[in-house]
Amino acid sequence: MAKDYLTTTETAKLLSVAPDTVLKWVRAGKIKSYRTPGGHARIPKETVDELLNRQKKEHTWSQVKAEKKYQYCWEYRSDNGGVSDDCKECLTYKSKASRCYELRKVSSGLGCLRIGCEVSCLECDYYKLVHGQVQSVLILCESRKILTDRSKLDFVNDLQVRFVEDEYECSYLVEKFRPDFIIIDVAYGRKRTEAFCNNLYNDPRIPVVRLILASPIMDFQEYCDNEIFGWIKKPFTLEELKNCIKGISLTEESKAS
Repeated sequence: MAKDYLTTTETAKLLSVAPDTVLKWVRAGKIKSYRTPGGHARIPKETVDELLNRQKKEHTWSQVKAEKKYQYCWEYRSDNGGVSDDCKECLTYKSKASRCYELRKVSSGLGCLRIGCEVSCLECDYYKLVHGQVQSVLILCESRKILTDRSKLDFVNDLQVRFVEDEYECSYLVEKFRPDFIIIDVAYGRKRTEAFCNNLYNDPRIPVVRLILASPIMDFQEYCDNEIFGWIKKPFTLEELKNCIKGISLTEESKAS
């Protein structure tokens, strides 16, 4: 007989998310659940099936599964999934830089760099693997109309853009897509926007993500200024999105030099 309820671990495995993510959904009331006499959460099987159906219906999922998951250099050099002691002492890991070769011009006085690098960047297998990969952008919004010329996305080759509408889709896509930037639409309201900012900023799967708020006016400083790297006026065009990202990247480069 099929199970009517699933544990948080079973649910996480089916939805391709971490068990802690399912627990967060339960505590926030984002997913139906009940408590056993022992205090353990159980998720109705029909609820999990509904979420799985949503994933299958989204064209995004088929696109993402065909893409390679981005690896940070300390992950690439890992043999067992952990971070080596050498990498822990490297400036790249300490700063959680997504592309180690971009720090090659940083002054050695700021910390150790290129630990374990026995060849030049041009000869490095990791460099050959990731260099040239376009930047990825995840847009968290209730309506895709936030990007006015989204019909041009099929013809863009210097930027990968994906859309998600809620916490479930966002958590799933973060694991597969590893975005460099996440645009968060403030139309979700202050409380939910603040939760998005906090959760994504502290998500260990994307330690170098840059969060950008999209709103009609710049009014986010009071409640999530610490997590935000930039702001863009909505709605926006692809060109405006690229300029916003370029501005953030140039600012970071100037701080590192």
